Amino acid sequence: MNIPNVLDDLEINQTFKFKMLRERVISAVILAIAITSLVLFLSDTLFIFFAVVISTASLWEFLKARVSLVLTSITAIIFCALIFLSQFSFFNLLFIFLGVLVIAVSSLFILSFPLNKTLLKNQFIWMTLGIIIHLAFFSSILHITENGNQTLGVNLTNDRFIVLLVALVSILMDTIAYFAGKKFGKRPFINNVSPNKTMEGFLSAIVATPLILTLISVNFLNTGLLATIILFFVVSLFSVIGDAVASMMKRVIEIKDFSDLIPGHGGIYDRLDSHIASFPCFVLLLNFFG
Repeated sequence: MNIPNVLDDLEINQTFKFKMLRERVISAVILAIAITSLVLFLSDTLFIFFAVVISTASLWEFLKARVSLVLTSITAIIFCALIFLSQFSFFNLLFIFLGVLVIAVSSLFILSFPLNKTLLKNQFIWMTLGIIIHLAFFSSILHITENGNQTLGVNLTNDRFIVLLVALVSILMDTIAYFAGKKFGKRPFINNVSPNKTMEGFLSAIVATPLILTLISVNFLNTGLLATIILFFVVSLFSVIGDAVASMMKRVIEIKDFSDLIPGHGGIYDRLDSHIASFPCFVLLLNFFG
């Protein structure tokens, strides 16, 4: 064995990992500042338009990874038509409920993967899944923006803080799970779809995240302490499922990311996957507790 060559390879590998981490951190900081500014300072009309663009772009990436450009375009048109219906209360809550139901059922597919790989690769299944989860995500954003103080019972002058609060669920889950996994992780968690996740990281995040968010929101959510903890526990769990669904679908068609739009992070859907699951869950549960 040539020891100097081995050391050189290790040094190159460490340098590459450092550059990748730096790229991810820089992109994450820029994204966080940009998204926070847009959420807080856009008018309602522009913010909803922004949500339409982001949801449609994410769906486009998801579809384009599996189906043809023609089918992607047709499905995107259908999606935009359904977005119009989401402004009506009945359809808004229906789309949110369907999204939560689909994400919940998807957890069973995660557990049985890759035995169901052929089924998930079916184009109709792929397109239907994409439409439902993205429609639920947009509908929940619309619901928060238009009904924050009415149906959700939130004591805030600016409902956009609720959007940031729900986004914080996935951010905390990812961050705590990552660092706890690095420090304490030994046992794999959902190894069949996401081999880098550990049970220790997941358990640390699923305990810490609901407690942190309960402390943050205790003054403006009109729910009891226990109900708030349960709310954030379930939403945190859904954020993990949303991330795992994206990982599973990438393994179905054997890709690393849905696009390379965001340096170090992949595409829009790669960034939204856990949020797409957590937002509808939050809105549905808060309506239930309300």
